[in-house]
Amino acid sequence: MKLPLALAAAAALTAGIVWTQREGPANAVAAARPAAPALPASASPLAWAEPTASTVATAVEPAAVASLTTAAPAQALRTLTQCYATHSCRLTRGEGMDEHFEVVRLLLGQLDRLAAQGSPAEQASWARELLAFPDGHVQAAALALAARLPPSAETAGAAVAALSKTYDAVLLAKAYPVLRQWQQLGMTSGYDDMFIGLVHTGGWQAAQSVAENIGPFLNAGNVGRFEQVARQLQPGVRQQALLRSLRDYDLQRRGG
Repeated sequence: MKLPLALAAAAALTAGIVWTQREGPANAVAAARPAAPALPASASPLAWAEPTASTVATAVEPAAVASLTTAAPAQALRTLTQCYATHSCRLTRGEGMDEHFEVVRLLLGQLDRLAAQGSPAEQASWARELLAFPDGHVQAAALALAARLPPSAETAGAAVAALSKTYDAVLLAKAYPVLRQWQQLGMTSGYDDMFIGLVHTGGWQAAQSVAENIGPFLNAGNVGRFEQVARQLQPGVRQQALLRSLRDYDLQRRGG
């Protein structure tokens, strides 16, 4: 699967869609890795120091944001994820989600740079980390990056862990081809539990998406579990979608 990261960045800018994860604390990304040494306020492009009256009222100078482009992509990504986790980026004068959108825009840009300039090891590490970032655009871009890299069980596991918590049917739609790509290589650990959890107790849209798209992931070893889930669901569109997927699988298995 090839998903241009630049398209994801453009979508984040033009659509202005609020696409955030409802699960997990804001510092989930930084928690997975050791904190980098604190930078002096004068050396930090994103104002790491505690805000003062003057910095709270003033957005970061354009030159400070531009300085991220001169840093190595991995370094810029670390700066952005750490300041996001500590609510200290202060990139805009806006309120509400403006700051989130600006961080997302910059992260997507740095992921593009990492894809072009970073080593495979750096790319794999950041793909795994940003799969847990609380924004669907960033997660989709991280997933696209992961799909371009040599497959690894560690990366597949990070994707499964992140997707198991999503409420986002759009992200799931982007994930299915990548998951099938890994499935063909035998890396399916956690798939069944993730899908069953989503269809059984996930958000309505995510559950409906899984019920409608589970077919390619069914096999003789797991179909019984999904049949049991279908019997347990309340009558309705979710149950009907899952039963339809199960019937289609059975027809294909019988050669119909």
